[in-house]
Amino acid sequence: MSAPQAPYDARYARAMQPMTVRGVTFKNRVVLASMGLDMAEEDGRMSTALVDFYRGIMDGGAGGIILSNAAVSPDTALLPRALKLFNDAQEQALAPLLREGAARDVVIGVQLQHYGGQGMTMCTPTNVLLTPSGIANTSLKTLDPDFQFREMTRADIQTVIGQFSAAARRARQAGARFVQLQGANGYLLSSFLSKATNQRTDGYGGTPLKRARFVIEVVDAVRAALGDDVVLGLRLQINDLLGADGMLPEDIYPALPALEAAGVDIFEVSFCVADTFGAMSTNTPEVRAMVAEQVKAFRAQTDLPVGYAGFIGSLAEGCRLIEEGIIDYIPMARALLADNDLIRKELSGREADVHRCRWDGLCFKDKYNPDLDRVYCCVNPKYLRPARADVAALS
Repeated sequence: MSAPQAPYDARYARAMQPMTVRGVTFKNRVVLASMGLDMAEEDGRMSTALVDFYRGIMDGGAGGIILSNAAVSPDTALLPRALKLFNDAQEQALAPLLREGAARDVVIGVQLQHYGGQGMTMCTPTNVLLTPSGIANTSLKTLDPDFQFREMTRADIQTVIGQFSAAARRARQAGARFVQLQGANGYLLSSFLSKATNQRTDGYGGTPLKRARFVIEVVDAVRAALGDDVVLGLRLQINDLLGADGMLPEDIYPALPALEAAGVDIFEVSFCVADTFGAMSTNTPEVRAMVAEQVKAFRAQTDLPVGYAGFIGSLAEGCRLIEEGIIDYIPMARALLADNDLIRKELSGREADVHRCRWDGLCFKDKYNPDLDRVYCCVNPKYLRPARADVAALS
């Protein structure tokens, strides 16, 4: 199956416009945003289950796909079946999907991740999580009885920069035309950006620009590893929802010129951390208005393409956000999990046939449920959640 070609309903013209970034052309502006599906092989290699899912997104007509959470080191993990990219076997297993994407004119991005203080020690050999200032996330302690953490030294910082650089080189060697850094949602890179988790007094803390220094140095190293012909994206925290003691959008503005100069090509902004996830798990008019207002203000600070992850549920909504100057492209996550064929159906005038996301967040809970073998969905018949799991998740 392939997405319909023009002519199609003029309402969707903005979504279907190509977008070229650093010489790489996305055939349209709808991109699957990274989702932590955690369905890789136990050793972090790309699995048949993940390939099947991403192939469904390609069949549905997306212009781009961002793979989820490829850990850059064996010392960082959240769950056992997350993607990883630090050895030859993982690199080699990634290559066939990237080749398929290129052959089908779908730009597949590899997201690189270090979980930092939002990892779990039970999944790593070191048993100690790295954090900017030795300040831990609280919500994961109940899941990890051996939760331990420490403040990063300067040597740790240089080691992690090298790990991101090495993983980026592997992504390029595997055939990636797009690499995204996970700099949001409370993981290691974004934890340096927030006053709540970065209280350092050296060159990596104290002011907004100093708190961004680690992220800038990672971007610089990754750009060097990728060369000039691979798109470098940054999923960027702009509000951790912890208020003035955490991170607000204006805190990142001073760092944007340095991030762009270091080599970022495209931004995907995001909100919340593990401890504030509940505030962004439910789709309400108030949350949507807050997100739109803050993303639009961020977009005014940069000339690079901007999208955001969260609550975009249809092509019509995505086009409206482009028209209103809020975004330049349309990241979708849960909406495409709910219906891989959303794009194809809406372009064909079959909006009523789309399986619409309920925005209840149950899919995020599946991977923590020991009785389930994968992430399921409330509405997608391809992987409909077992009824007993729905009851357990809601209880």
